Amino acid sequence: MPSARTVIAALAFALPCHAEPGLTDAEWQPSGIAPAAESAPSAPPRTAARRALDVAVAVGPGAVVHGAGHWSAGRPETARRLALTQAAGLGTMVVGLGGLAITGASRYLVAPLALATIAGAGMFFLPWLADIYGAAAHPGASGAPPRLPPVWITELGHRYVWDAQFAYRHFLVQAVDLRIGRVRLAQSGWHALDDRNVRLRVLGAYRLTGPTPARTAPDGSFLELEAALTQHRYDSEGFRSLTGEVALAARRDLVRLDPGLRGSFVEGGFGVALQRFEYRVPGMRVEPDVNDLLLARFGFGIYFAEAGEAQVHYDHRHDDYAAGLELTGLGSGVAGHLGAEVRHFWGPWGLRAEGQVGSAFVAGVSLMFRQGAN
Repeated sequence: MPSARTVIAALAFALPCHAEPGLTDAEWQPSGIAPAAESAPSAPPRTAARRALDVAVAVGPGAVVHGAGHWSAGRPETARRLALTQAAGLGTMVVGLGGLAITGASRYLVAPLALATIAGAGMFFLPWLADIYGAAAHPGASGAPPRLPPVWITELGHRYVWDAQFAYRHFLVQAVDLRIGRVRLAQSGWHALDDRNVRLRVLGAYRLTGPTPARTAPDGSFLELEAALTQHRYDSEGFRSLTGEVALAARRDLVRLDPGLRGSFVEGGFGVALQRFEYRVPGMRVEPDVNDLLLARFGFGIYFAEAGEAQVHYDHRHDDYAAGLELTGLGSGVAGHLGAEVRHFWGPWGLRAEGQVGSAFVAGVSLMFRQGAN
C-alpha cells in the first residue's frame, strides 16, 4: 500500500507517482534512483537523430496518447504509466464536470467537484509534458536541485500589468523568503508606480517532508503546509480586500517515476481561503462582503544543474493581478490563469523572469540574492 505521504502528494500534484509504491525518502539513493529502477534493464543509447524522432512522436501522436515518446524511446513501462495517468485524469475530469453540470454547480458540492476537475486536468496534461521532456532528455545532461535550500532569498524587480479595467501598469516588486529549519517565512509586496494600488502578502509554512537548510534529501521533492494573509488595496477605486488562506503545497521529482525523467518535476497544491471586501464610498455606508475561494495549482518544471529551474503552471486563484482566464462564452473567468517562470543563479546572485495570462497580462524580471544554498 502507498504511504499516506505518497497519497497526499499524488492528490496535490495531479500527476501520481505510483512507479514504486511504498518507498520512503530513506530508501532512495542520493542519485535519486530507486533500487527497483536501478535493477530494470536500461534502454540502448540514443543518437541525436533518434532523440529528435522520439520528440516528434511525443509532440505528435503523444498529444493524443501520452507516453508515445517513451514508447518510441524504448521505455514501454514508463509509457504505460504516463498513458494510464492520462486516462485517469480524463476520467476524473469527466466526473468533476459531469457532477457540476448535474448539480447545477451546487454551493454544497462545487468545491470538491471543481477540485476533481482541476486535478483531472493536471493528470491529463502533465504526462504529455513529461513525455516530451523524457523523449528529449540527454543522458547525463539533466539538472538537479540544490542539495540544501537557501537560508534566505531577497528579490527586487519590475512587473508590467495590462488590465483594461484598471489604470495601473507598472509595479515595483519586492520579496523576502527566510527558512529556519522546517519553517519558512515569506513577505512580498507589489507597489504600483502609476496608481494607488498595493498588494501585500505574508506567508508561513512548515515543511513536512523534503530538504531544509540543515538537512539534505535525495531530491527536491517536498510537502509543505502553508498559511497566508494578503491585503490588496485599490485606493483609486475605493475598495480593498483582505484574504486569509491555508493550503497544502507539494513537489515530486519525476526521477522517482523513471530514471529517464531525471531533472524534471511536477508541483502543485490545493487550499481554501476567505476574502473580505471593504468599500469606501463618500457619503455612504456599504457593508463588507465575505467570499470563499478555492485554491488549486499544478505545474511541470525542469532543473538547471543546481543553478535554477523553469516551470509552466496553471493557477486557479482569482484574487491576484492575472485573475481568471478570459475566454469566449459562458466559461470566461471561471478558469484560473496560466503562467511560466524561469529562475537562474550565478553564485549568490540570480534573475527571475515570469509571465502570466488571465483576464490581465503580467510580465517582468527581478534581481535576486540568496544565501546558504549548496
